Amino acid sequence: MQLNCDPFARPSPPQWLVSNGSVTVGPVRTELLLRGVMHGRVPSDSMVREVGWQSWREIGQIREVCALKRVLERTVAEPSSKAPSLRESAAAVGEAVDVGEALLLALHAAARATSATIGLAHRVREPLLLPTTSCVFEASPQSLGEVLPWFDPVFALARTGGLVLGPANAGVVERAISLRLAHAGSLRGVAMLPISVDGQLCALLELGRSDHLFRVSDAAELADFAVSVGAALTRLSRPRAISNPK
Repeated sequence: MQLNCDPFARPSPPQWLVSNGSVTVGPVRTELLLRGVMHGRVPSDSMVREVGWQSWREIGQIREVCALKRVLERTVAEPSSKAPSLRESAAAVGEAVDVGEALLLALHAAARATSATIGLAHRVREPLLLPTTSCVFEASPQSLGEVLPWFDPVFALARTGGLVLGPANAGVVERAISLRLAHAGSLRGVAMLPISVDGQLCALLELGRSDHLFRVSDAAELADFAVSVGAALTRLSRPRAISNPK
């Protein structure tokens, strides 16, 4: 039986044009727009519009950008405060408009809430049904587009629904995560969170901490968060209703 894991597919995902007043680039997908915002490649005074719109809007008025800021804002504006909890962040993930945005929000929310110093999100892609690195947190953008092989020990465990939380050198799975996240082997703790839709693995998040191990309490919170993210992806996988013209 062929595993169809592109319940992710959604008709006509948003495409954006971005302008600084003299140069316009695009169209780009939502996840690329958000990456540009996070990494400072899209200035805060940029104007954007979705392809098909007749007017431009300030970047801060775009709903997808606002959702990302809700996840990250507190730690940026108030460095001494605690990051939003995963329960709080799950609400922002639930407002995502496509899978790329949902995984981007989920990765950053999980990293901030667990004090991870680095992270990757891998999305299972057609036609090979293998995880492809689609989002990064404090990791090299060169990782984007890398494909995990079927025999990768982390992918093998994720297919069973197993969650990882432990020392970076505890076993073959933990070492594989550590090697992928930090080639110099500088991590103390690692974590892996599988995300499923209708019982099928559709994505996995890998996290690492260079200062301490992850907290024991992180395991339960990450497991609950995975369920919330899976629910968001389930919603995004449903075809949008097309109303009949009257």
